[in-house]
Amino acid sequence: MGFEPTAGLKHPARDFESPAFVRSATPPELKIIGMLSMTGFGKGSAESENWIASVMMRSLNGKGLDISVRMPSFLIPVEPKIKDKVKGSMRRGTVHVMVDVEPKRVIPPVDMDRLHQNVEMLKQIAKDVGISLSDDVVFEYGWKYSERAVTEVDEELEGVILDAVEGALKELIESRRREGEALREDLRNRAQRIEFLLEKIVESKDRIIESLKEKVIERASRLELSEEHPTVINELLFLLEKMDVEEEVTRLKTHLRRFRELLDTEGDVGKKLEFLAQEMHREITTLGNKIPDLSQFVVEIKAEVDRIKQQSANVE
Repeated sequence: MGFEPTAGLKHPARDFESPAFVRSATPPELKIIGMLSMTGFGKGSAESENWIASVMMRSLNGKGLDISVRMPSFLIPVEPKIKDKVKGSMRRGTVHVMVDVEPKRVIPPVDMDRLHQNVEMLKQIAKDVGISLSDDVVFEYGWKYSERAVTEVDEELEGVILDAVEGALKELIESRRREGEALREDLRNRAQRIEFLLEKIVESKDRIIESLKEKVIERASRLELSEEHPTVINELLFLLEKMDVEEEVTRLKTHLRRFRELLDTEGDVGKKLEFLAQEMHREITTLGNKIPDLSQFVVEIKAEVDRIKQQSANVE
């Protein structure tokens, strides 16, 4: 019977290439080019006849997509549209958005007529109750209750904010793409290192098994038992069965082949890479338990797999 690549998987139901998995992981409106990191920074600015808007974005690792927006309270009505733009450009990560706006023309921060009225009212109250108030105190309280309240966002202001958001998003995604390419190269190098060490294991395991067989035969000889003696044969069969790592080697090679394919796949592959790293760790642990004499290579492979898990957690 020929080897089927999916037959050795521990969880065959979790098929990376099934249409259902791809549909659930890939929103149709997104178009991602190249591997993306989940960490990055971007800023954008835009201006209109009356407003200047500045936006900064910073993204960090996250299991899903979590967006937080910091901006003056009167801009809150624009927040849902800002989040929609972010959702249309990325799938995973914790994204912090900071928005600031500045009017081009000077807008008095207070209503001057109300300020005059409040100052006169405070002076009259002080006179009526027989207390003395300094000019500083009168001015402070008169100003406080005369400030203008910005209560709505017009179409012009909303438009300039969203233009700045698009500029910041473009820069953020480019930042994530550059870091993603660096991650891809690092992951590819680590996969190649594991393949090299795996070949060393394949080369060494037969020699180790043969050495152990010789020890069994030598021990039997001292007991005046021939190689054909049932006890000796059973001991050798038990040894060969216990140290058979062909299945683990084959699965590791299958995982590595799929890992390399994902590195050259566009879109969100971070979770898939993490899953494969977990499976590789499982197989190399089992292999090491079967043949302890391979610990030199097993320890190195585990170190590379652990680093792959850490780096894959940064990939979208």
